[in-house]
Amino acid sequence: MRALLKLSVLVCVATAAFGYSLTPTDVVFHFFSRNNPTVSQAVYPNINSIMTSNIDVQKPIVITIHNYVENVTGNFNAFVVPAFLDTADENVIAVDWSPGANLYSQGLGNAPQCGEVVASFVNILIQQLGFNANLLRIVGVGLGGHIAGIAARNIVSPVPYIVALDPSLVGWTHHPDILKASDAGVVEVLHTTAGVYGYDYPLGDIDFYPNGGAFQNGCGSDRTCSHTLAYAFYAESFTSQEEGANEFVGTACTNYESAIASTCDGQRDAIFGGRRDKSGISGIYNFLTNPTSPFARG
Repeated sequence: MRALLKLSVLVCVATAAFGYSLTPTDVVFHFFSRNNPTVSQAVYPNINSIMTSNIDVQKPIVITIHNYVENVTGNFNAFVVPAFLDTADENVIAVDWSPGANLYSQGLGNAPQCGEVVASFVNILIQQLGFNANLLRIVGVGLGGHIAGIAARNIVSPVPYIVALDPSLVGWTHHPDILKASDAGVVEVLHTTAGVYGYDYPLGDIDFYPNGGAFQNGCGSDRTCSHTLAYAFYAESFTSQEEGANEFVGTACTNYESAIASTCDGQRDAIFGGRRDKSGISGIYNFLTNPTSPFARG
């Protein structure tokens, strides 16, 4: 498992953001379903491309947004796309914005524009094809976590659910487009490299800090491993819910400090990930994991 997790590549962070105008072909929407679970259908954010695709607007839609340096074929989608399709019959649309995210600084500069393109795609589905936005879920990792929020703010109907997996830290502390709890009906955040690669303080309605949030069990000081476990945990949360196995049960924390110290002793009333309705649940939570898969300890 560790060998697989280390396929993800992270480069040195540059704090100065620079972007450019993304062209119509720089953001591609790769459609997966149970009919095509491994080979995607490329769709572009215009009505003609969407109309000729096989997207079924009567089914739920999950949109995934990768981090910088990755693309649609990276580790993130390799974990989460099968997790969705193996456990439900829905549309999974993986956003590939890799031409605008070759470097962290480039991705930071292009994130707002990418979010707007994602929103324009969803708006076509809603306004011209009758898609019910209540069936939408947006899942982003790293920079993609913040892009999910930007997209949601620009979608014409309220977005019910955002999941941000280890959303990025550098450049976002005072960024006007930082992910916010108000971006969706429920904003669920998982911090696995808090204060290192990932954002440290709570951002959502529900913020989970597994193993203290900064370094994950079994990774030692390997930050890339800890970051990758964010979507490994998320993928497992679907299969464990489906199979009745151990889940990532959170313990409520008094504050951020108790979460990172793993000294939380509140109610165990929130479960990370999966498809459960978490409306009305809020707060900061901690949970512990196993060093290898299956990671959840119940």
